Amino acid sequence: MAIPLGVTTAVEADSTRGSQRSRHDPAPSRTARSGSELPGVAFLCAAAFMAAWSQDHPVVCAALIVGAFVFSGRSPRLRAPDVMALAVALWAGATTLWSPDSAATARATLNYASAALLFIAARHVVVRISSVVAVATCYLAGCLVSAWGVIRQAISGDLPQRADALDLTVRFGVEGINFNFTAYTLVTGSLMASLILTIRRQPRLTKLLMIAPLPVLAWGVLLNGTKGALVALVLVPVYLAVSRILPRVALAVAAIGAPTLLALVPLGLGQDLLLGFDTSFGQRTTGDLSGRLLIWPDAAATWSDSLILGVGAGAYPIISPFGVGAHSLLLTVGNDLGLLGLLGYATVFGLALGTYAKHSPHAGRRAGLFVVTFFPIWLTGHWEVALGAWLTLGLLTVLPSGHKATRIGRHRRRRSDQAWWPAATSVAGRTT
Repeated sequence: MAIPLGVTTAVEADSTRGSQRSRHDPAPSRTARSGSELPGVAFLCAAAFMAAWSQDHPVVCAALIVGAFVFSGRSPRLRAPDVMALAVALWAGATTLWSPDSAATARATLNYASAALLFIAARHVVVRISSVVAVATCYLAGCLVSAWGVIRQAISGDLPQRADALDLTVRFGVEGINFNFTAYTLVTGSLMASLILTIRRQPRLTKLLMIAPLPVLAWGVLLNGTKGALVALVLVPVYLAVSRILPRVALAVAAIGAPTLLALVPLGLGQDLLLGFDTSFGQRTTGDLSGRLLIWPDAAATWSDSLILGVGAGAYPIISPFGVGAHSLLLTVGNDLGLLGLLGYATVFGLALGTYAKHSPHAGRRAGLFVVTFFPIWLTGHWEVALGAWLTLGLLTVLPSGHKATRIGRHRRRRSDQAWWPAATSVAGRTT
C-alpha cells in the first residue's frame, strides 16, 4: 500500500534509498506530487481570468501560459492532439513567407500559438478535479467582470425605465471591447460551468461556484444582443435535455450535422433557411445576416485563389474590400492557413473530442454539448483562436469520462510524466 507523503518526507525517503531506486520502483505518490502542481495552476488561473476579461493583452496571456508550464513541476507528455495544435501554430507562422501583411500575420500567429499552448497547458498542468474547478472559477470571474460591464452600461442607459427590457434593437457592451467577443466569452463561461455540473456528487461549494454566475452571464448575453451568442446560450439546456431523451440522435447531430453545416452553409448551402431564421430577431434583421451574405462569397473566392496554402494568417481582413474578417470558422481558417492548415485545425478538435467521447456515453454527451454550443458562433462569428474556447476544450478532455467525480487525466498517470519539481528539490537537498 502506498503511503501518502509530503514533499519533505518524500525527499527524505529518496535520500535514504539514494541511487538504489530502479525503474521498476513505484513512482512517488500523487499526494507527493500535488504540491508541485499548485504554482502552475496559479499561472493557468491567471491566464484564464485574462482570457475572459480582455482581448487586448495577448502577450500577457502568452507569458502566463508559458509560466504555467515552467512552474507546473511537470514535463508534458504530448499526445496527438497536442502535437497537431503545435503544428497548426507553426504553420500559421510559416504563412508569413507569403502573407501580404507580415505584421498582421505575426499578430495572428501569436493568437494561434497562445491558443495551442493554453490547450496543452489545460491538459497537462491540471491533474485534479479541484484544479479544473479553480481554473474554471477564474475564467467565470473574468466573465462576471465582463457581464457587469454590460449591465452597468445598460443601467447607465436607463434600462430599468425602458418599456421592453428584451428589446434586441438596443445593444450594450463593454467600452473598448468588441460586442461579439463579450457575448461569446459569456457563452463560453456558461458552457464551462455546465460541463463541470454534468459531473455528479460534486461538493456544494463547487456547485455554487458553477451555478451562481449563470443567471448573470445569461442576462449579460441578453443585454448584449449578439444573435449567435443568444442562439448558443439557448442550445446549452436544449442539448442537455435532448441528449438525455435521444442520446444517439443528439450525438449524431453534434458529430455529423454541425460539422457538415459549418462546411457547407458559408459556401452557399442553406443560406435561405438561415436568413429566414434571422427574421425572428425582428428589427435587428438586415436581410443579409448583418453583411455575412456579402462577405462569405468574397472570402470563398479569395480562399479559392490560394486554396492549399491560404493567403496568410490574419491577412484576409487586410485585403478584403469589406475590411473585416470572414465571420465563419471555415472561411477564416481556410484563408488564414489554406486547406492544409484547415485539415490540421479540424484534426485537433476531432482527435481531442473523439478520443474523449469514446470513453463513455457521459463523455460523448459532454463532447456533443461543446460542439453544439459553439456551432452558431463558429458559423457566423470569429472564435477560431479564442483562448476561452481552447481552454474549455483542454479542460473538457481531462474531465472524468463517467458521471462521477473520480480521478482525471489517464494520459498523465504514466511514470514518465512524474513531476520534476520535487525531484529537483530532492537533488538540491542532497547537494547541500
